[in-house]
Amino acid sequence: MKLRFLLLLLILWLGAKAQGQNEIKFLKYREDQFYVSFSMIFQKESINGFKQNGFSNNFQMGFLRDIPLNKEGDFAIALGLGYSFDKLVSNLNLDNDEQNNLSFSILDNEQNSQKITSLNLPLELRWRTSTRNKTEFWRLYGGFKYKINLNSRFNYFRGGISRVSFVRKENTAIYISLGYNTWNLLFEYDLNSIYNRNIILVEGLSPNVRSIKIGLIFYIL
Repeated sequence: MKLRFLLLLLILWLGAKAQGQNEIKFLKYREDQFYVSFSMIFQKESINGFKQNGFSNNFQMGFLRDIPLNKEGDFAIALGLGYSFDKLVSNLNLDNDEQNNLSFSILDNEQNSQKITSLNLPLELRWRTSTRNKTEFWRLYGGFKYKINLNSRFNYFRGGISRVSFVRKENTAIYISLGYNTWNLLFEYDLNSIYNRNIILVEGLSPNVRSIKIGLIFYIL
């Protein structure tokens, strides 16, 4: 994790340095440096009997440093820092035996919820039809996101909370957003399973569950 974090810091430094050099050549403008998004979560899985029997959702907010790559400012990259909150609802049940070994089981009609907070480090490529004086424009943004999961909590439908670490510490995702002016669609897909590799189903299989987020994202300034 330390090596990946250092690489991310290096990318940020190189981006800032390149930006400073480009600003000497021509005067540019920046767009869409703050964002807020709201999404539904669909859980992609291959578990017999699994049901997403509730409303799973995601909230994100953060800052992206817009770095124009040409004089017109319609082509850019962005590096940022953000926060996200996931609420996952399903009939997946977290079990903990006397030796503190964790496993998952399926309970038919349960609506257990999992709440996960994460620190996000996005890197994206941007194209837009904006100009310095044009505030309404089309945009197409896409990129890669490195996520550090900060906290997780499992809420049992019949009462009780577990705060043991059942999600993986790090994850990655790809995403794309497309829209005009205020309204922008967001699609995000996790590249890895949500859960720790050492937690298995009672049948001995690993629960390979990935989240797919579909929602709206709003850009400011």
